Amino acid sequence: MSQQSFATALLLSLCSAQLHACSGDDGDGDGGIDALSVSCMEATTHSDLAWLQEKVFTPGCSAFVSCHKGTALEAGGLSLEPGQTIPQTVNVDAVLFPQFKRIVPNDPANSYMMIILGAYPGPLDPDVGTMPYNNPKLCQEKLDAVERWIAAGATDLVPVDAGIAIDAGVD
Repeated sequence: MSQQSFATALLLSLCSAQLHACSGDDGDGDGGIDALSVSCMEATTHSDLAWLQEKVFTPGCSAFVSCHKGTALEAGGLSLEPGQTIPQTVNVDAVLFPQFKRIVPNDPANSYMMIILGAYPGPLDPDVGTMPYNNPKLCQEKLDAVERWIAAGATDLVPVDAGIAIDAGVD
């Protein structure tokens, strides 16, 4: 392999890796193509925080230092790490648009999370746009799962048969 070919391959690898940062990719080996991923198909049967945390929030939002992790100073102070999702989002004012709550339980249409994910119209910072930042939107199935979770009250309870919920122990 020539030095130029090696440099080109290395550059493409680095660019590809960078595209996965703060994206909807869940590491299932599909190269970040959420519309075809296993987790997008799984999303059709989920509306629980445990699944959303594992398949959406952690890999797509908080797995990288510059995104929604720790103090998240460059990301509106919003951490979406396990244990932080509910206290940092539910009934908390959105930083850029404080007339909105990040999540309004039982009301996805008025939850800023759904606006910034591109599921509903609303104000967006022109320098930021929709989330995940600088990446394609989440697949529709994952957007629908987030919407169902919010519509069900945005709790850490897991819905089970007969509408009975159990505590998942995850927030």
